[in-house]
Amino acid sequence: MAYVELTRLSKSFGAFQALLDISLQVEKGEFCALLGPSGCGKSTLLRLIAGLEDVTAGEIRINGRDVTDLEPSDRRIAMVFQSYALYPHMTVAENIAFSLEAHGEPKVSRLAKAAEVAKTLQLDHLLDRKPALLSGGQRQRVAIGRALVRNPEVFLFDEPLSNLDAMLRVQMRMELANLHHDLAATMIYVTHDQIEAMTMADRIVVLDQGRIRQVGAPMELYNRPADRFVAAFIGSPSMNFLPATLTGTGTMLTLSLTGGKDLRLEPHPISQTGEVEIGVRPEHATLTPPDAPEAHVLAIVKLVERLGNQTLVHLNTPSGIFTLQGSGDLIAKVGDAVGIVFDTSRIHVFGSDGRRL
Repeated sequence: MAYVELTRLSKSFGAFQALLDISLQVEKGEFCALLGPSGCGKSTLLRLIAGLEDVTAGEIRINGRDVTDLEPSDRRIAMVFQSYALYPHMTVAENIAFSLEAHGEPKVSRLAKAAEVAKTLQLDHLLDRKPALLSGGQRQRVAIGRALVRNPEVFLFDEPLSNLDAMLRVQMRMELANLHHDLAATMIYVTHDQIEAMTMADRIVVLDQGRIRQVGAPMELYNRPADRFVAAFIGSPSMNFLPATLTGTGTMLTLSLTGGKDLRLEPHPISQTGEVEIGVRPEHATLTPPDAPEAHVLAIVKLVERLGNQTLVHLNTPSGIFTLQGSGDLIAKVGDAVGIVFDTSRIHVFGSDGRRL
């Protein structure tokens, strides 16, 4: 086991600043996900840790050892890429053992280690097959086995499931989570899929435009996002945002909504008043008849999506589209006039700078 420590890490490509002042510590045995939209710098950060890119500024330590200027082969890391990159003329056993062969390990020893890793990954019955005869999920497991056989201090994954279909992705998420549990290994996992990050990671690092926006456990980010960007990026369907005006101080805070009723907030030491945005998760609102006294905002049903165990209702409000998540048997029809009731204890308030108040 190892830990990875990044101190004020920056990376530039000419005039373009890909990463700026990244400081992060990944604990021993932790599964850490780097999450963000395309172009946010997450893959670049992983490549810096792996030694595939040179650092512009800052320091990288693995298990207390400064590896900033070391070659990838000297860092005791193993990386699994988005592309399987298997050798088509080699068997599963030979593909898994190839990295050991490159380091001069005897054939008997490396094939024995490959067989042991294959058993862990449930590939032991496929050792003599070549990649063309494997499914996408099996090929990805071979790629993981090739990393696993080296017994690295840190595993790096660069969107390894993005080439798989939906059902295989769910299966591979479970297999990777089980593998992490069994090995108690340090893993850093890059993804743009927040469901992957939420279901597998111990901690998530949310990146945007080369900077860290927030670091925390999945449900911490979900329930207490630091800013509007994190709030919108974490959660599916995304959080709803409505403009509002915040007035009052101390125990008398009031939110005035466009085309809706005023909302009283629980006492909170908020120093900023004026124009704000409220954030409401789709599951933290319910439908009522439009004339119900508890309705906070009036709306018209625009679209109903029935997903079996849940129903998504997209509503036209005076402030724009609002998505509500209800039970599978929720009654709603396109064109209905309805009221929306918010769970006021779960409302988020964001200031003009996007920070959560």
